[in-house]
Amino acid sequence: MGDIAEMMLDGTLCEGCGVALDGAGEGFPRRCCDCQEESTFDQPKKASKCYCPDCGRRVRVAGLADHMRDAHQATYFKLEVRYARARGDA
Repeated sequence: MGDIAEMMLDGTLCEGCGVALDGAGEGFPRRCCDCQEESTFDQPKKASKCYCPDCGRRVRVAGLADHMRDAHQATYFKLEVRYARARGDA
């Protein structure tokens, strides 16, 4: 490990930007005033789910087309015809 990395790990330098901090290292990483104000990483939001119109299974919205293709052997054309009939368009 390099000297700068060791100084960041022992608290002599800021772990975020590398600026020298006042006082001797305290043995653990520290941050300067500017880096402390940075927000922490938020947890990613869970993908929304919906129900399959055929079997009622809950699937992610992004995976509904894959589910319809794999579980119900449905193609895009078959789905368009099926839902057009259900709406009364055809």
